[in-house]
Amino acid sequence: MGRETDPFGLLAFLHWNHSWNKFYFNDEVLPKALKQLKELGISFLRLDILWSDVHAGYLKYKFDRYDHLLHQVHDQGMDILAVLHYNNIDREGDTVLWNRPPDSFEEFAAYVGTTVKRYKSIIHHWEIWNEPNLAIYWDGPRDGLRLYSSLLKKSYQAAKAADPTCLILHGGLTEPIQDDVEHLYRNGMKDYFDILNIHIFLDPGNSNALARFKEIIDGVTALKIKYKDDSKPLWITEAGCPGIPSDKGNITWFAGGNVSEEGQAEWLKKIFELILKEPNVQKLFWAFYRDTDDQFHDGTDYLGLVRSDLSPKSAFNQFKSIVHSFKKSH
Repeated sequence: MGRETDPFGLLAFLHWNHSWNKFYFNDEVLPKALKQLKELGISFLRLDILWSDVHAGYLKYKFDRYDHLLHQVHDQGMDILAVLHYNNIDREGDTVLWNRPPDSFEEFAAYVGTTVKRYKSIIHHWEIWNEPNLAIYWDGPRDGLRLYSSLLKKSYQAAKAADPTCLILHGGLTEPIQDDVEHLYRNGMKDYFDILNIHIFLDPGNSNALARFKEIIDGVTALKIKYKDDSKPLWITEAGCPGIPSDKGNITWFAGGNVSEEGQAEWLKKIFELILKEPNVQKLFWAFYRDTDDQFHDGTDYLGLVRSDLSPKSAFNQFKSIVHSFKKSH
């Protein structure tokens, strides 16, 4: 069966304009990127509004950086899924703090409410944290998401108080996806997110990769039914694989082995063809838009549809063809 709603999204680190990311989307690059994204034709961009960027003291904020960026994206006709997350302090000396759960969940919820209120005219979808079931992004106890659930509940309440019409996604869950979706339900979170949110990364080199992709969707859908939540939309807000240039040699990444640029385009085609026929998934966001220039120090840096210099890979052209074909037929 087909679908009527546009499923196309993209993870784009457009907020990356810091020394640690080499000012990746600076004022010179950003307009070029936005023009290219408009050409691609996607409807949704996923990007961050980092607490540490807007934090200006206890319950004080500075939004200048994001005012300009978010309105530029909105003016291009793209909807925004904004991720609200990470600690309000990146580090103290050599101690990394950005991925630690906030000391005060009430203070974090205040940041959520303030941000939602500020941008409610242009942003309607909000995600609370990223991959809270992965230690690199949530340096807290492995407690079946109980601590995170407390943060999610307070954040949901703050966001709805600021904009009752907004839609909340819990932080995208990576493997073990089904285990941790069930943890959220067992923690009583059914009423504290509006869209169920998962991340699927598989090695396209495995012959059963597409079948496993479908198996994960079916497993999560079964959990929604089990907990009487089957009417809730399911979004996949990260899925993808690298497209590694042939001159880089054999480079692995966190989900598998070397994938060529042509192999990346083929995997993108396969998963979007699946999603276009899949009634249980409303949106799929490809990760990433642009290669990340040695941020991850492995094949992850090549997840982009375009290279660091914004030159398109085969996957960009494949995605563009799929998006525009869908629009022509709807």
